[in-house]
Amino acid sequence: MNRKKRNLLLLLAATLAVAGIFWLLASGEAPEEEHDAHDYSVSESDEEYGRQSGVLFNYSSDEIKTLTFTNSQAKYTAYLNKKTGSVAFRELEGYPVNADFMKTVWSDSVQMIYQDIAASTRDKNYKPADYGFDKPSVTVKVTFKNGSSYTFKAGSKTPGYENDVYYVTVSGDSHVYVCTLDSAFFMGDSYYLSDDIFSDYDSEKDGRQKSKIQIGEITLSGDEFKGDFKMKPSTTADMSSPFYGFSYMVTSPVRWPVKPSAASMLVYDLQYLMADDVAVLKPSGKQLKAYGLDKPYLTVSFKRNGKKAVMYCSRPDSEKMYVILKDHDILYELNVNSLSILHQLTPENLYSINAVSATMEALRSVRITSEGVKCDIVIDREENQNAIAGDDVIYTYSVTKNGESKKYSSFTKLMKQLNGSSINRWNVKKPTGKPAVTLKLSFYDNIRSEPEIIRLYRCSDREYAVVREGLPVNTVSATWVKQFLDDADSF
Repeated sequence: MNRKKRNLLLLLAATLAVAGIFWLLASGEAPEEEHDAHDYSVSESDEEYGRQSGVLFNYSSDEIKTLTFTNSQAKYTAYLNKKTGSVAFRELEGYPVNADFMKTVWSDSVQMIYQDIAASTRDKNYKPADYGFDKPSVTVKVTFKNGSSYTFKAGSKTPGYENDVYYVTVSGDSHVYVCTLDSAFFMGDSYYLSDDIFSDYDSEKDGRQKSKIQIGEITLSGDEFKGDFKMKPSTTADMSSPFYGFSYMVTSPVRWPVKPSAASMLVYDLQYLMADDVAVLKPSGKQLKAYGLDKPYLTVSFKRNGKKAVMYCSRPDSEKMYVILKDHDILYELNVNSLSILHQLTPENLYSINAVSATMEALRSVRITSEGVKCDIVIDREENQNAIAGDDVIYTYSVTKNGESKKYSSFTKLMKQLNGSSINRWNVKKPTGKPAVTLKLSFYDNIRSEPEIIRLYRCSDREYAVVREGLPVNTVSATWVKQFLDDADSF
């Protein structure tokens, strides 16, 4: 039932209750012990359809001591937590919950109107099964602080009404009422448990949720990864670094940057991951196996707000994947359409695709040596006094090749060709013999003093192995190498 409709019904209930009090005062009669003496009124629409409506319950929720309700999915005992002031379920204590949903049951159990009286249980033709009371859809017992109590049951849905209208009986009452009940009465764990998977990690000491979520180191393992695939945030300000400008670096099995778009999507998923549903509370070993989590397809270990979180993930299909946190016992369901990259993590999707890269503004010289090409490129720079950039220094660049002046735009085109090298294969064996191509990158002294050497070894007719910092990391195509050398020779 929507909130607007429920508020209108409660307003009607309050109005009818006041009318009932005035009627009792005027008549001087006291209410009967049984619940048969509920107030009711007949509106024009009720009269047209032969219906009578009125107040079934109109008590203050502040007077409730406990409330128990049982439906086909669960049995809960509700109480008011004095520390938090929120309604709590004993069966879900210690778990993240949707307190507002619990509050709905708490208040609606003592404030209810009926839209009609369908039958009398005293009628000789009355059969409980005709109204669904042989197998009640929900049974609710309200116990007040003064020791009094009542129980009401909902049977089947009432024909001719909206979907949330049910037959209702009350203990000590011979009427069968027609009442609107909120869907919260018929729900179980998946409804009342919060979809916030990482709520435990995001709480301040005072209980408030942190407004900003920080993601730190990330380790991936599972079916798509051989060993641990470790990533850490990168904030290098060294423009001479081949990894300058990348937000995450792979540190194992090789040292290599993470594709910026992939890093951004993964961090986003881990920051804002919310479940679409709770699949199981306290899953058994059999249930873990049924959901593909007895042997997780993917394990994601990462720092969230400084705390280590470990999340086990099932193999995703075209619609769903399931996750559970280490040392937690709520199994969550995720819709893969709401994920950015978590459902398709592989090394190939994470590694930056460029085999060789260099920041042009950091370079002082570039030497390219191969069997047919010897190219010495020197880059000079001067401060541009006319440029305005606050505290930053703006430079004007010029370039020579083998002592001959060249257009700087031609040099930047060659560097873009260098930075556009695409990786063919990863984790290649260390090549033998002499390198076919050697690149020596030197930098301005205020950036980096020692040069970097990159060597390319011919390992097949189609590929060259790239050795950087003394370690082989990947291969590039022979076609790209030939094009790069041709461009270096001709610019």
